Amino acid sequence: MIADVSPDAVLDVAGHRLDIEFKSVVTAAHGERLARTVGHRPHLVVVADRIASDAKQAFRKAGINYFDRRGELRIVEPPVVIDTIVGSESASSPRFSGSLNSEVVKEVAIACLLTPDQPHGVRETARYINRAPSAVSTAMAGLRDVGLLTSSGEAIVPDLFLELMGMWRRRAVPLATVPDPGTRNAMRFRLGLDQPEDAMGWALTDTLAAASWGMPIVARGDHPADFYVPTESELRAARSILGDAPDSATRACTIAVAPARLACLRRVDHSSTTGESWPVANHVVVALDIAQDRARGLETLERWEPTGIVRAW
Repeated sequence: MIADVSPDAVLDVAGHRLDIEFKSVVTAAHGERLARTVGHRPHLVVVADRIASDAKQAFRKAGINYFDRRGELRIVEPPVVIDTIVGSESASSPRFSGSLNSEVVKEVAIACLLTPDQPHGVRETARYINRAPSAVSTAMAGLRDVGLLTSSGEAIVPDLFLELMGMWRRRAVPLATVPDPGTRNAMRFRLGLDQPEDAMGWALTDTLAAASWGMPIVARGDHPADFYVPTESELRAARSILGDAPDSATRACTIAVAPARLACLRRVDHSSTTGESWPVANHVVVALDIAQDRARGLETLERWEPTGIVRAW
């Protein structure tokens, strides 16, 4: 939190004193806490490499000025009134490249977005996504370097979700038949139905999964299921046994290798709540797929008001 102490710098603008506070990133929670104490800090300007959108809204309501170095400046100290988007090379240049676009980074991002209001440590995150702590440490450091995680591992929202959304790709293959867990061939599919929380296996995603999570989405009763599988091996086995559909319109279901294998781990059993028989991918993975429809998908996510889940977008 930005404490009530001496400012990092003082700026005089047209005879008005402005107290400047420099920060690396400001999360939504940090912004809310600062907004509650603004009475002790008049004429404050928060300058940060990245300021979460919710924090900016809190600043505006509390009358706090800010400069997001990615390209947004707001100073309202009459007669000085500046509220504009300013040119910034860092705001338009890609922030992810090379190893930062790795599968482990995606999984770390998803894990942090599942509980965006909480800090995340290296070892607990490594256990959750079943990766080596060294790989997780590198991924978290990379996300911190580009201002998408705080030093304590809190996700900057919605920024981290939007960055991940831009990298998320599902290459779905339409199949002619839906897998039957009761058949002899089901062993080759590695469905992982017995322990969906701990075992790797097929995960329901997209429309039917969104409906199962309670997202306000319209789905026909016969809408085909969409699945993620952990590896190319399961995809090849499914295509070999279940057959490819002639076209998307006649598909019985779709299958895709998960962009991050965490989509097929820590799955959720909704059979006792929504009646969905297939293990469902976590809500962040499902939201990423729904959000690929840039118009209706984002609107659906905006309208979703879940109970017991902190939204990351």
